[in-house]
Amino acid sequence: MGTRAVYTFKDNDSEFHVYKHYDGHPDNVNEYMERAKEYAWRLPRFEADEFACAFIKANKDSEGDVRLTNHWKNHGDLSYRYEITLDNNDKLNIKTFEC
Repeated sequence: MGTRAVYTFKDNDSEFHVYKHYDGHPDNVNEYMERAKEYAWRLPRFEADEFACAFIKANKDSEGDVRLTNHWKNHGDLSYRYEITLDNNDKLNIKTFEC
């Protein structure tokens, strides 16, 4: 069974949710964000929708693995959820919630 997770990318105007079917353990989240940075605007520019797209491009390995979702609450089988924002020091802030 996989470690399912939802990553919520939030800025001042909006939030976007991405479901990852497996390998959503906290040990992997920093690696996923580093991969996403390769396809996203350079920080400190952070737009939630754009970074969510970069996350998908960088971390989708196969069909069904990574997909958009309306909200993390739509998934009763999550192990973790994450909220990704930009902090006051222009760095990514990742909050981890165990489900």
